[in-house]
Amino acid sequence: MTRILVSAILVVLATGEILCAQSGGRFRSREESVSKRQAQILSAIFPGLGQLATGQRGRGTAMVAGEVGFVVVWLTSHADYNTRKEQFAIEEARYFDLQNGGSFVVAEESWQQLKDKKDDLDRSHTLRVAFGALSIALYTYNLVDVLWLDGASPKRVTLAPVMRPDGLAAVLVARF
Repeated sequence: MTRILVSAILVVLATGEILCAQSGGRFRSREESVSKRQAQILSAIFPGLGQLATGQRGRGTAMVAGEVGFVVVWLTSHADYNTRKEQFAIEEARYFDLQNGGSFVVAEESWQQLKDKKDDLDRSHTLRVAFGALSIALYTYNLVDVLWLDGASPKRVTLAPVMRPDGLAAVLVARF
């Protein structure tokens, strides 16, 4: 699950500029139609919206996709953690019930199951904390980007598709 999510984010990041270059200059969506203050408000609502509104399609798309992915994995791992916590409590109660009677072999087997459940619970908690931290880190970077870094500055290098008589071509433009 995590590998698929990371792969999807990398594909979005890798193709973000290509997708941005394919939308031609004749469309109004490429123009900056919101003020910096409006972009700040949009970014405070959800990471990447301010960047998308100011025309930074690649960065905005990557932030939106990343935040959605991080939040989905965090919510999933949170639900998994709660389930594993309940299973651990049941196994713990079963183990403590063996103190009042039962064989050593059954108690040892219950202890191993309890230990395995605790390891699973710890892994689930680590995953939950990690993706929660990644989500917060991306949100924080989003705010820093929209508030202090000039996200609306023109790109120095752009790649644009061009239709030629002999087929489709790409034009690389560098500004100095």
